[in-house]
Amino acid sequence: MIRLDIDLSYLANNYQIGTSRINQYTYKTIDQIMEAEAAQGNTQAADFEMDVLNNPRELLKLFKLASAENRYRILRNMNTADLIYLLQYLDQQDLLMGLMFFTKEKLLNLIYKLPKEKMAKILFNKISPERFLKMIPEKEINKFFDSDKLDKDKIMDYIKTIDPDKLNKMMQKFIKKMTGKKMENLEMEPEQIFQFLDNLKPDHFKEALKCFEKEEKMGIILYLTKEDPKLFTEFSKDALIFPLKQMDKPDIVKAMNKLEPEDLIKMVQELPDDFLAAVITQIDPLDFAEVLVKNYKDILSEIAIGNN
Repeated sequence: MIRLDIDLSYLANNYQIGTSRINQYTYKTIDQIMEAEAAQGNTQAADFEMDVLNNPRELLKLFKLASAENRYRILRNMNTADLIYLLQYLDQQDLLMGLMFFTKEKLLNLIYKLPKEKMAKILFNKISPERFLKMIPEKEINKFFDSDKLDKDKIMDYIKTIDPDKLNKMMQKFIKKMTGKKMENLEMEPEQIFQFLDNLKPDHFKEALKCFEKEEKMGIILYLTKEDPKLFTEFSKDALIFPLKQMDKPDIVKAMNKLEPEDLIKMVQELPDDFLAAVITQIDPLDFAEVLVKNYKDILSEIAIGNN
């Protein structure tokens, strides 16, 4: 039995059931009350199912579904599958509010399960690519250069804009890395370095890129991703989640407003039933009435008068 603060004046005006008569029906549902009234010759009560239980707007009035408390009392009597079904009737902001019930750790775990393009969408909704690259560990930047999707010609175009001293510093580091020998006095002309890099095998070219200082590596990445933002998905999930770990939970949730509703629903549905019911209480009252009429006549039959 689901006890609701029902509109008693509605029963009096439409079915001539006053307070004194209502008091005779303690512990009975509205359905049972109407059956008893119909059996006593109340012709209006005989049409209750057609007039109210099949009419969302009338149901809305009688059961005072504009009341969040009444909606919650009905929802907390539904099973998990029913609650998940109702999530589709919430708008994006309602679903985002639902995410606030998760701990920050759980929220980050849910984001980590998303495809990388969606993780990037959340991340760059909150911070700039430049800030992202400054925040993540340098080892994650180096992993980016292991990708086979990077255009060598475009990388070379950018390298040709780098200061000659920085080019030579990279070469010194690369030669030591490959041979174990220090070349501190190495001085090469930029054109020599460009030709050297251009002739490297793909794996060696990637290692050479990693020998630039972080600033130059960031410049290469920003140059490539400006033309093709999808390249950000070449970063690992650990890199994409790293800056989000530094944020407060409300900021993370706010950054998720670019996700599709179906993505948000998959997350929110992991809440315990009590929290799910609280989230779905935000549903539009008329939408809720329409869904109850269409799919939940069994639940409507359990509704009784009362505030407890």
